Parts: sequence; C-alpha cells; structure tokens
Amino acid sequence: MVRTFTEERDRPALIVVDQRMSMFFGSQRSFKSALAAELGALAAWMVFNAGDRVGGLVFNDQRIDSVAPLRSRKRVEALLSRITEQNQALNAANPDAEDEDQLDKALQRCLALAGHDHLICIVSDFAGAAERTLQLMRQLRAHNDVIALQVYDPLALKLPSNGRLLVTQGQLQVELAVEKRSVHQPLGDYLGGRLKDVAILLRRSQVPLLMFSTAEEAHAQLRAELGKTAGPRR
Repeated sequence: MVRTFTEERDRPALIVVDQRMSMFFGSQRSFKSALAAELGALAAWMVFNAGDRVGGLVFNDQRIDSVAPLRSRKRVEALLSRITEQNQALNAANPDAEDEDQLDKALQRCLALAGHDHLICIVSDFAGAAERTLQLMRQLRAHNDVIALQVYDPLALKLPSNGRLLVTQGQLQVELAVEKRSVHQPLGDYLGGRLKDVAILLRRSQVPLLMFSTAEEAHAQLRAELGKTAGPRR
C-alpha cells in the first residue's frame, strides 16, 4: 500500500481591512488606517504569490465591501482598489461611530463567506471589540486558520512627559497639557488600558495575534513578526 501526499494549493484567503474612523489617527510615521492598508496589500500579494486564491473585506463605519477569492492578479488589484477607495474617503470631518457594532458586522459577513478551510487575516485596531467579537472570532477559528494583526499607535503605550497634544474629533479640537499629572496619568491609563484589554480579548479567542506600530514601516514589522512565528532554524 502506497500513500502519497500533495502540497495544499489554491486555498481561499480573506484579507479583512478596517478603515473606520477609529483608524484615522497617528502620532508618528503614519495613521493606523494607512498602516492597515499597507499590511492588507502586503498580505494579499503574499497569499497570491504562494499560489492561493485572494479575496477580502474592507469596511468603514458605513459600509462593508467584499471581494470573492480568486487566483487572479486582477482580483488582488480589485481588493487593493477597495482598500484605497475607503482609505482616501477618511476625513477629519467624518462622524465618529466607534461605539457602533461595525466590527462585529464585518466579522459576521466574513463568517458567512468563509465556510471551511479559509485563511483569514484581520487587520484592525479592534476598537469596540467586546464579547460578541470574541464569539465571532472563535466561530471563525473553528473551521479556518485565522490571524489577527492589531494596529496601534505608540501614544497608547507611552505619552510624552511634557508639551501639549492637540486632539481633534470632527470639528472639535482640544489641547491637552500632558505635563500635568492630572491629565497625563488618566489619559495614559485610558489609552494603555484600552490597548491591553483588546489584546487580552483577542488572546482569549486563541487567534494568533501580531501587533504593529504606526511608528515603523509595515514591511519591516511584518518580516520581523513572521520570523518570530517561524522560530529559529535548526
């Protein structure tokens, strides 16, 4: 009896890219939305070059665009076009809808598209993630390979010790004196605690989590993270 194995090829993949208003923020190299767009593009081309089918979802606070997986360069370009369109639509005057459940709606759409044996790459800051998000991530993971790329800004980890921060939300602008302890401590606790809470929730879903900073280039971070995942060579 002879048993033969062939390498799995032409696997469907969904690249899910968040372009909500919560992503329209950055204190250093780029906005979270721009970094997510770069990571989504890199992931799409990596999957295509591996011989698999590429599709995805791109969502903002108002709509969810879907591109069905296909082994086609034009299909990759169609996905990148959706990412670019939504990224360029972001504007400081847009209404902030972070408290809405658009993230969960995007994951629900992803669940409907990915039945079994898909590769699902989710690029987001995961703002607004809650127990329903955790449930959907677990459902996606049950029959698919899922990986989460959490985009964050360094301000969430460490605020500057002096100076002032100009924070805008739509037409509202507020200047914060971060050298004051009464401002620095609660703001730092809020931003750092929020980032930590989301990371803990994602790890509870048992979905592999990679974190990406807006202060560094996308491709360098992705190369470093994939190197950690692969582990040292023997």
